[in-house]
Amino acid sequence: MSNRGRFGKYGEQKRMERLRQARIRPSCAPGQGGRSALKARAQTGRGPGKPRVVVRMAGTADAEFIRSLSRKAFQPYGPYEEMLPAWFLAGIGLVFVGVLRKRSAGFAMLERCGGEGVSPRISEVLAIAVEPWARNQGVGDRLMEEIIRRADMFQVDKLVLHTAVDNLAGQAVFRKHGFVPCGIEKEFYPEGQDALMMQRAMARMPIRP
Repeated sequence: MSNRGRFGKYGEQKRMERLRQARIRPSCAPGQGGRSALKARAQTGRGPGKPRVVVRMAGTADAEFIRSLSRKAFQPYGPYEEMLPAWFLAGIGLVFVGVLRKRSAGFAMLERCGGEGVSPRISEVLAIAVEPWARNQGVGDRLMEEIIRRADMFQVDKLVLHTAVDNLAGQAVFRKHGFVPCGIEKEFYPEGQDALMMQRAMARMPIRP
């Protein structure tokens, strides 16, 4: 595999460098509610006729689940079964696990943003994936709700994410939760595919055209 194929020509190379730099900065300070709010009980939710989805913080024991699901969900795009568990264990991203019928059904990873004085405070949704058996049961929606809730607690001004340009189902979920397209990143993924970048303004900072 060429260097471009392994690391991407543009997007992932830049993102990985930014994440490495983020490790030496203080992580996001909690917003209203302080540290005690971070220890709140996991949130639950269910739509009409759907089973309850519980969202909890991931622990180190979830690393293998993250690895396994990353392989299923992202293998065409690059070695994310290696990258995402490594980011999680290094503390680069906060990971939330969606539990359905007492089984781990999906996860989402939120980048830790800069500390006090960093403006605007931008955080990236680094990954979100749902097990094939658990799709269309509200797991993705609950994970997105938790990501947005935590970003608000951390006083994030803007959320961003990247998704494959042909991932129309995923894009529909992101739009549902307030994300709007803001550009195409050419050859973003390690295997060379383009990505659609999307963003969501939090209440504190309107996105300017």
